[in-house]
Amino acid sequence: MKKTTFMSAVAAICLGAAASTPASAAIYNYTMTNNDILSINSSTNSATFTGATINAAMVSSAFATFAGGAAPNFTAVLSDLTGTRLVNGTWVTDNPLFADTTHPQKLIMSGTGVNLWAWWGNPITGGDYLTTIKSYSVNPGTSVPEPGMAALLALGAGGLFMARRRRKAQAAA
Repeated sequence: MKKTTFMSAVAAICLGAAASTPASAAIYNYTMTNNDILSINSSTNSATFTGATINAAMVSSAFATFAGGAAPNFTAVLSDLTGTRLVNGTWVTDNPLFADTTHPQKLIMSGTGVNLWAWWGNPITGGDYLTTIKSYSVNPGTSVPEPGMAALLALGAGGLFMARRRRKAQAAA
C-alpha cells in the first residue's frame, strides 16, 4: 500500500470517528404510585427496586439499551435478582425456581405498568410484583468513550508500522 493511500485511509477513519456522536449512559428513576422507586442504570446494566414492600437488585445486559421515557415498552431477562419482598406480612427472598426453564426472571415495562416477573419465598408464597409508574426522571451519566479513540489508536499503530517499515527498507538498502 502506498504511503499516501494509507495516510488518506487513516484520515478518513479519523474524520468519520470525530463526526460521530459520543455515547452516554444514564440513570433512569421511576416513582411508582405506591411510592416505590425503580432505578435503572444503563452503564452498569443494573437496576434496583426499593420501597415499603420491596428491596431488590437486578442485573441484565438488556439494561444497556434502555432508553427511558415516561411510558416505556421494555423487557429485560434478568441474569441476577437478589433482595426481599413483603408477601402476606413476611419478608421473603427471590426463589429462582424455573428461572432457567418456564419462568425466567424479567423486568417488564409496558406503558405505565411495571412487572417484576419472579417467584418469591421458599416455598413460593408470592408471584409477580406489579405496580404502576407515577413519575419519571433521568440523571445524565458520564460520557462513554467515543469511537474516535479507536481511530486515534489505529492512527498510532499505523504510524508505528510505517516507521518500522521505513527503517527496514533503509537497512536493506
